[in-house]
Amino acid sequence: MALYSNTRIALRLLTARLCNDLIKGTVTTPLLGSFVCAEADWERSDEYFNDWIEVFCYQSAGVNAGTSGNPTDWDNITPTFNHILTFLPQALLDAGDLVEMHRTFSVETYNDYINMAIDMIAEEALLNKVDESVPLATDTYQYNLSTQFLYVNHIYMESATTGVWDEEKPIDPRYWRVVKKATIVVEFVKEYWTPTDGRKLRITGLASPSKLDIDTELCPVNPAFIANQAAALLHQSRIRGSGVDTEWHSEQMKLCQAMADKIRSETPSFNVGLGGARPVVEG
Repeated sequence: MALYSNTRIALRLLTARLCNDLIKGTVTTPLLGSFVCAEADWERSDEYFNDWIEVFCYQSAGVNAGTSGNPTDWDNITPTFNHILTFLPQALLDAGDLVEMHRTFSVETYNDYINMAIDMIAEEALLNKVDESVPLATDTYQYNLSTQFLYVNHIYMESATTGVWDEEKPIDPRYWRVVKKATIVVEFVKEYWTPTDGRKLRITGLASPSKLDIDTELCPVNPAFIANQAAALLHQSRIRGSGVDTEWHSEQMKLCQAMADKIRSETPSFNVGLGGARPVVEG
């Protein structure tokens, strides 16, 4: 079960490391509502993890991925590396399941801030998008446009002889426009162009990166930027008044933000040339 560097899981783990808020482990000897974790990183004194906010199974050969609990008891018992973590609500994990533990931010919070970082770059980190699913109909001049499009470059009509699109012969851009009716549509000028019933359109353009909804979803944006930007925002959320904790979060926020800004300025794909692409009308 591969764990890619730009899945939501990987982004969350990296972001949590930047927040000094992560310990990972592999379940051994699972019991209902508890399990043994026999790894050196878990060599902590009794009750050490009791006040951590979440234990979360992020990878499982079975059905346990997504299982979350609140640590309630940590027993550091002999022999070495034979430690039992108890959590609520009770669930039975499997041997070999991978878990992450957090003491500052929850998994849901990490996921939200990762998506916030994606939103911040949404209009810079544009992605090429192609939609070949729109069927034409006689005397119909308006066709719904995928909501993912931010810009449209070219529109082609399917060839009658080969069933494919001649990319050297797009429909003349004077013959169509993008407008907002009840929904956003491509509208053809009937005086200049007539759709052929049964053929399909091929619409090419640029789209913004979508938010990540599940842990295995891939993020098309530079993962180093997303993790550092999300971490900067998380650290910022903990800057309250004065004190050692606030000072630490303030310094970490500055470091993560500086790195995110550096990556943003040095990544060519964050500044896509629009050429003659037409913006999708939002209102």
